[in-house]
Amino acid sequence: MKSKSPKILPVCLYGMDGRTLKTMLMFLQGPCRGMAQVVDEEEGLVDIIDADATHAKDNLDHCLARQSVRPIILLSLEHIKIEHTLYVKKPINAESMVTALQEAVQLLSNKNKKVEPELEKPEPTPEPVQPEVIRKPKKEKHKVEVLSTEKKVYTNDLEQKKIHKHEAATLIDEQHFSAYIGTVSGIDFNDPEQWQAASYEPRQYYQGYVQSSIKAAFDKGQVLKLESGWKPLIILPHSYEIWLAVDEKQLRAFAGVAINLGPSTMSLAPVNPKVDVFANDLEHFQEVNAFLWKLACWTSKGRYPAAFDLSSPVYLRQWPNFTRLMITPHAMRIAAVLVAGPKPITDIIEGLKIQPQYVFIFISAAHATGILGLAQRQADKIVETSVSSVSTVKKKSLFGRILNKLRS
Repeated sequence: MKSKSPKILPVCLYGMDGRTLKTMLMFLQGPCRGMAQVVDEEEGLVDIIDADATHAKDNLDHCLARQSVRPIILLSLEHIKIEHTLYVKKPINAESMVTALQEAVQLLSNKNKKVEPELEKPEPTPEPVQPEVIRKPKKEKHKVEVLSTEKKVYTNDLEQKKIHKHEAATLIDEQHFSAYIGTVSGIDFNDPEQWQAASYEPRQYYQGYVQSSIKAAFDKGQVLKLESGWKPLIILPHSYEIWLAVDEKQLRAFAGVAINLGPSTMSLAPVNPKVDVFANDLEHFQEVNAFLWKLACWTSKGRYPAAFDLSSPVYLRQWPNFTRLMITPHAMRIAAVLVAGPKPITDIIEGLKIQPQYVFIFISAAHATGILGLAQRQADKIVETSVSSVSTVKKKSLFGRILNKLRS
């Protein structure tokens, strides 16, 4: 009979690429003596965030936004002092991490004496999110309206009126993919020789102007309005929202048309959200990432951004929030591959044995929201390297070269 330990702490990792995740897994199991175990977000009791990662603020805001905030451990090169968080200096060592984990256990114990989980129990499989579908299922009892939106109930009356911001996911199957996303003429996606031609330049589409405007608004911390000769787009960085008074069909049609907007047509200027007329039109607010994701899907039409090389490995910095996104065919399978480690785009297509359009459109959407990157790793910066082990390797290498000289 196996002995059970009651003190393995389920933790979630944020802001770490595939290789860094593996490094942290080995670090927690080895130097930290198996004190913590990495699990899915729904099962975790403690959050560990790489505070030096690109989307660290988004990850921290996400964790702090929970109804019941759980202990958060921030890993950073610089000292960080934020309420409800524990700080561990990078590169981390076993002593500092174990201390932080023990403090997290104490916080959980103070909050709820029964919160500590048992070790040997198999990890429960999280309930799959039931997104809304693009078609009506055959069974009447599961009937769902096409592209319908299930509204979430909020206590704040203003939030209840922000319909689009809280949309549930929309699932698109293979059968309806081309009809809903659009098609690209002149490319045979069944011919790998033509895949190189299946790229597009986001800067030649509305997507590119929106992305650069959103970046400017967040960099400046200002509410900005994009005037592009079409409908005005308002960007609200503090609430992580955009406002655009168009319906889905209009946006889908405009997104797929290449445009050439000159300086006289396009403008970006600050606005006062308290006096601007849009502030009272609450039905046209949308969450930034959900908006960028679907905009990229409709612009891509199954193509990939021209900045990517199909043979270069790419990876996901974090798991997409599929509960709020447009889920294209095989999106979760693709995400699972890229979270596990960097892979060339062609390897994903061949490994999953799926149509290249499904991989290309996922790459486009993930890149637009900033969670996809090239395989330039930072794993060697997060965990402290043993000086003694490095010096030993160097000495052996030098000694080996001397022996080879003598033998020759």
